[in-house]
Amino acid sequence: MEKTKINDILKYDFYSNLEISKDQKYLAFLKTNANLDKNKYDSFLYAYDIEKKKSFKISDNKDIGLFIFDKDDNIIYKEKSDDEFDYFYKKDRSMEVGSLDFKIDKNVSFIKDLKNGYFLIKASNKLSKDQLKTQKENSFYKEVTNLPFWFNGSGYIKDKVESLYFYKKDENKLEKIREFENETLNAFAINKNLDKLALVIGKNDNKLTRLKDDLVFLDLKNKKEKIIIENTFSYYDLFFSSNDEIIFIATDMKKGGINEDAFIFKSDCSGNFEKISPDDFDKSFGNSIGTDARYGSCRSFDFKDDKLYFIVTEKEESKLYSMDLKGELKLEISGCVEDFVIADDNIYYFYITEDRLSHLKDKKNNLILLDNKINSKLGKIHEFFYESNGDKIRGYVLLPVDFDKNKKYPTLLSIHGGPKTELSNIFHHEHQVFANDGYIIIYTNPHGSSGNGVKYSDIRGKYGSIDYQDLMNFTDNAIEKFPQIDKDNMGVYGGSYGGFMTNWIISHTDRFKAANSQRSISNWTSFYGVSDIGYYFGPDQTGANPWDNLEKMWDQSPIKYAKNVKTPTMFIHSDEDYRCPLEQGLQMYTRIKENGVETKMYIFHGENHELSRSGRPKARIKRLEAIKEWFDRYLK
Repeated sequence: MEKTKINDILKYDFYSNLEISKDQKYLAFLKTNANLDKNKYDSFLYAYDIEKKKSFKISDNKDIGLFIFDKDDNIIYKEKSDDEFDYFYKKDRSMEVGSLDFKIDKNVSFIKDLKNGYFLIKASNKLSKDQLKTQKENSFYKEVTNLPFWFNGSGYIKDKVESLYFYKKDENKLEKIREFENETLNAFAINKNLDKLALVIGKNDNKLTRLKDDLVFLDLKNKKEKIIIENTFSYYDLFFSSNDEIIFIATDMKKGGINEDAFIFKSDCSGNFEKISPDDFDKSFGNSIGTDARYGSCRSFDFKDDKLYFIVTEKEESKLYSMDLKGELKLEISGCVEDFVIADDNIYYFYITEDRLSHLKDKKNNLILLDNKINSKLGKIHEFFYESNGDKIRGYVLLPVDFDKNKKYPTLLSIHGGPKTELSNIFHHEHQVFANDGYIIIYTNPHGSSGNGVKYSDIRGKYGSIDYQDLMNFTDNAIEKFPQIDKDNMGVYGGSYGGFMTNWIISHTDRFKAANSQRSISNWTSFYGVSDIGYYFGPDQTGANPWDNLEKMWDQSPIKYAKNVKTPTMFIHSDEDYRCPLEQGLQMYTRIKENGVETKMYIFHGENHELSRSGRPKARIKRLEAIKEWFDRYLK
């Protein structure tokens, strides 16, 4: 078996978007692979026969994204779109016959079969030929009227109007339920009798997007609409119970700011709500465990038989819990759950481990139904705990393949993004590439990370203090526990918040011989006005803004201390990164260059903040080659 190499990322199968048929005989999912020749990703739709324990491809189309099982257990999928229609195909319940089922003259982003070919659809209008021509002719300028004015991965924000529709397939008829102009539909649910809708609507004030949404009740019988909870919560998702109570997951952000963990509530259709999750259930909803070895969307919440199922990040795991309407909690699955679907007597789920990418399992029998094992040598991950800032924190040490305890190894401190995410012992391609190249990789989850409750994750106004101390304490403990770490040949690197901390570290210590800062924040005062989240994230996280307390924001900016940097540092940034825009990296690069310190910068054209995770294959490969070359130069 060969060692893990950079180009192995081209071989991986990424499973995502798990669904189950109503008769619970089939699962459906996407299998995505990198396509180096076309420099893109191919996503194929697959089904899994639960009785025969066999998977098979549904369509040869390489760009499937939207699919569902209808009420008759046929699989409906959008196979192509053009300027006039979105085309939906059907494979019958035997999974043997596929054909064009219907086409809709809209851009469809959501579809749900309600009954007998009666669908709920979310869609926007397609542009006419004249509109497309005008858009092309006017592409030489942008008119900006919104805040945020751009969004990472989407580009400049346009005034796109979406609507909810009922679609009757037999009549090929769309019935508009509601249009969303100058507002966004962020979540919605329909009740069992199909006569009530609950809508989470994002509002704006003079085209300034609010951080909290409105919960709106829409009576489909009399077409009456009412805001039942106004500008109170930021919502994750919502569902109707069997007695038409609205179950929602949300946060009011009062305790921990915009990164606060959420709670579970129920409300009647008049807006009388109560929290039903326990006060001490202080968990981070969703899977925030970082890896560069996943692709596609996954489910965080589902509701079946008056029970809510949901993934939370707890410690260094993404666990699946359930909770009934009385607030009774049950841990369903531990470990690192990526995606899941609920059957009557079983749970099927995608799961990731230290030696397997996302693979299909079932809870009832605890069997691997569809394996996805890594076919290369892997370094071994060790764990230990250390004390820092009053807490017991877990640290990780990834040792090289063919590790020799009598040798010294160059070592890399890897810092995750967020800060409210975390790293664990699951497979991380990048880490294994460096471990197989003779590096020890060390990483931890300092204060600010997810999985340990609001108090632990809340570092507002403390960036570069408590978290910096944690990382230095961890590094000291790792060196003490693993004498094979060559403390004179250490590097540090990270992206996003990890890039911020890399910038901070090199401007506050010379203990690292080389550094790599990626998609970083360097200057909170300019980040405020250029990031898609800057105008609210910056003030929230620093406790300051450039107008009223500039010095406080400046004191928390690595660029203030960049004159101290002596560490050779390479910067990596994307020119369409609108989360941590390019100018943030350029500022640090410029100051370090003025210091006379060796530095270089790679700017990836057309990539965004997700370069390391879902950037185009050629860019991801070049990025890893550049990092390896930089650290090899200084640490080997």
